[in-house]
Amino acid sequence: MSIPLKNKLPKGILYYDAPCLMCSNAIQFLRKKDKHNRLIILPITQYTSKDSMPLDSVVFVTKHKQTYFYSTAVIQCLYAIGGLYTFALIGYCIPKFLRDALYKVVAHNRNRFFKYSTCSLPLNNK
Repeated sequence: MSIPLKNKLPKGILYYDAPCLMCSNAIQFLRKKDKHNRLIILPITQYTSKDSMPLDSVVFVTKHKQTYFYSTAVIQCLYAIGGLYTFALIGYCIPKFLRDALYKVVAHNRNRFFKYSTCSLPLNNK
């Protein structure tokens, strides 16, 4: 996977749905909280993999090339930021099928709560 990395020691790469306003708001939050530039954030259209990607999913790829989807990707992304967000690992106390079910319900209905728009975020400002 060839990605232009400005951050030489990222903990991972987060791929998100750029046109989705809910996703863009979440990414703005992550950018503010990622004070040590541990994340590379890219639109999902730049995700290239031999595996098929699940629909309505955020994708988190660690520096060790481990790939996570759905709620596990969110937990791993927050953990990568560090600080108080390492407590996101508590999310693993909830069974994966319940976490992913909740994630999928929110992802499937996000258009009801947030309208699609053009992404106002730079691709990678780190």
